[in-house]
Parts: sequence; structure tokens; C-alpha cells
Amino acid sequence: MKGLSLINKLLYLTNSICLLLLLLSYLSPYISPTFFWPISFFGLLFPVFYIVNILFLIYWIIDFKKQVWANIIILLIGIQYIGLFFGTQPKTTENTDSIKVLSYNVRLFNRYGWIAKPDIKSEIVAFLKTEKADILCIQEFYTPDKIPTLNYAYKHIGLQSKKDQWHMAIYSNFPQINKSTVSIKGERMNNVCIYSDLNIHSDTIRVYNVHLASNWFKNSDYSFLQNPKKETLKEGIKGIVERMKSSYKKRAEEARVIKEHMQSSPYPIILCGDFNDTPLSYAYNTISENLKDAFKESGKGIGQSFVKLPALRIDYILHNERFKSYNYKRHKQKLSDHYAVSCKVEINNSLLLNQ
Repeated sequence: MKGLSLINKLLYLTNSICLLLLLLSYLSPYISPTFFWPISFFGLLFPVFYIVNILFLIYWIIDFKKQVWANIIILLIGIQYIGLFFGTQPKTTENTDSIKVLSYNVRLFNRYGWIAKPDIKSEIVAFLKTEKADILCIQEFYTPDKIPTLNYAYKHIGLQSKKDQWHMAIYSNFPQINKSTVSIKGERMNNVCIYSDLNIHSDTIRVYNVHLASNWFKNSDYSFLQNPKKETLKEGIKGIVERMKSSYKKRAEEARVIKEHMQSSPYPIILCGDFNDTPLSYAYNTISENLKDAFKESGKGIGQSFVKLPALRIDYILHNERFKSYNYKRHKQKLSDHYAVSCKVEINNSLLLNQ
């Protein structure tokens, strides 16, 4: 720090702290929250830390200071993660043999009127019918009165012990020859993970529909995140941290169990779902191992899938490495607190036979 002015010394100290935080965010996918839960917060804030350190990089370049090198090295280490948050892939000409996969957390079809608009359920149903996906995975599927047909020949509704509890659903244009639930700690948690084995082109693939533990934020929590106020700062931060601590640990356990189940699958996999976690998280890293991320393969622009917080991507379509996906899309209709996401997946017999 010799030769630096007082201001530059303070900036250098701040920059060093930010670089350390960025390095910690790189570790978050590999350390289970059940072992050390605070590491998960660093992964959540990765985009913020990365942008801040880019600004420091620009400053040191302009000022011709050697402090620039630490920023260059650490930012280069993390450049591998940028594609998980920001897509740059061009649109691809569609293959007529491909199938369309769509995933959507419908937030109980607006059961409790979070969106001040009448009959959101009908709008969601109309949207899903218009999209005509070959495979449709729905999270927070709550319809105690009547289950919508959605013009599909086959469906798997993950019923709980009571009809009016939350479910998940897999609809498809292909026969579902086996349907079941992934048990978490011996419990049939049909709002966490269900799967169906689908017969496609005379072969079989397994489709998982996943909904990992929610943070259970209240409207006041989102208001605080979007507009924090000094007088409620302590209470706001404490409430959010406690809820996230619990949910990070739950998601880590759910992800571990689901991954173990996937590893025993006799068929290649397509997985859809709401992970309630970012791409730089232990849950995502655990489940996505040896799978391709459709957004990374063919996404374009910021991968935001959660309506209330910009740049937050928590909804995913993953698939077997032998499959090819393209034309990933985030649908901009605001009919839930999530955006629907879809892509095309190229599946053919040669890929399946070589599995």
C-alpha cells in the first residue's frame, strides 16, 4: 500500500474485502449448508460481488495502479460462472424431431389473491394451452375442486394425503408408464419431487419435477429487500436470515436425496423445477452434476425467473448430457411470482440407445 493516497488506501481495503467475499461465493456450491450455512449467502450475492469488483478493476486501470492484478486474477477465476446468470446464445433453427419442455411454478393459481386480478387460474390455464408443451411440469399445483385437463392425454398429479393439500404435476403428450414420488426422510412429500417415466419414440426417459424448500418470505420481507428502512433494519435482516438459514439446510438435504434417486435411474433424465436457490448454490450444484442446464446451453440475456427480485434465477430445466437443448425462453407473463421457462430438447433413439 506504499505510495497510495489515504483515499486509495481505504478503497484498497474495501476492494480486498470484496475480493474475499467473491472468493467465498465461489466456494458456496461445494460446502453443504448443513455443515456451514452462512456460506450460502455468499453464493446468493455472487452477482453483486462480481459487479463491485469489476468497478474496482476499472478504477485501478484508470489510475494505473498495480492493485489491478488481484482483481483480474480473481475475476478470471469466476468468469466460468457468468454463463449461469447471463446467457449469450443465439436462437437456433428448430428441429422437427425435438420436444418442447415447459416448467412453471403457478403459486397455487393465485389461491390467496396475491395478484390483485380476477381469475388468474383461467389465465394460467389459457397460457399453458397456448404454449402446447410436450412435457409440462407444474410446481405449487393447487386445485382442490377440479384438476384441469390442459388438453394432455397423460398426467401425473402428486397427491398428498388430503386432496386439498399442495401437489405437483407432470403433464405430457407421451404415455407415462410409471409414476412415483421421491421420499424425503421416509415421508411421501409430493410437493418436493415426483417423477414419471415417459415412453418417447419407442424408448423411455425419466422426467423429474422438483420443488425444493421455500424461504417462506412474507410480503413485508420483500418490501424490506426492495426498500430497506433504517428503523426496521435490525428486525428485517434478522427475520430474513433466520428463514433462509432453515431453508438452506432443508434444500441441502432434499437435493442430496433427490440426487441419490436420480443416480439409480435406469433411464436418461429431464428435470424441471423451482429450486428456490441460485445457480451458485449447494442445492443446484448437487442436483445438476452430470446434467446440462438448458439456460446455459441456449439462454439469452439475464436469467431472471423470479418476478419480485431482478436477476434471481431459481427455476431450471436440466437434462441428460447426451440430449441437446436449444431456444431456452423465459415467458414474460406475470401470472405468478415466477416466470414460466421452456426450451426445446432434441431426443432421438440413437441418443437413448447409447445411454
